[in-house]
Amino acid sequence: MFSKLKGCFRQSVRAEMGSLLEMQKLLKKKDEKIRELQVQLERKDAEIIELKTKLDKYQSVFKPGMAAMSGTAGPAAVRRRAQGISAEPQSMKTLQDVTKQKFKKYIKSKR
Repeated sequence: MFSKLKGCFRQSVRAEMGSLLEMQKLLKKKDEKIRELQVQLERKDAEIIELKTKLDKYQSVFKPGMAAMSGTAGPAAVRRRAQGISAEPQSMKTLQDVTKQKFKKYIKSKR
């Protein structure tokens, strides 16, 4: 009877060893798949960064609303900013110069 139990125990241990080896193989396959997916993710992240850099570069060259973007031919209308005094004069001489200087007047249309 003892030998029967001993034989059963051996079979049980062998079965467990077999399933343990199978589990180790499955874990190894999963680890390899995870590594492969991580490499793909790193490549795609690098590609995204590269494409964002290119997009920023192109957007800095081609401003939104340009004629080429809207499909119309010809140069886009250029807006000019108004010039003005941005600060008060620093010295009395500069203040006197500014008060004596005649500025050109522009007539504005009423809308």
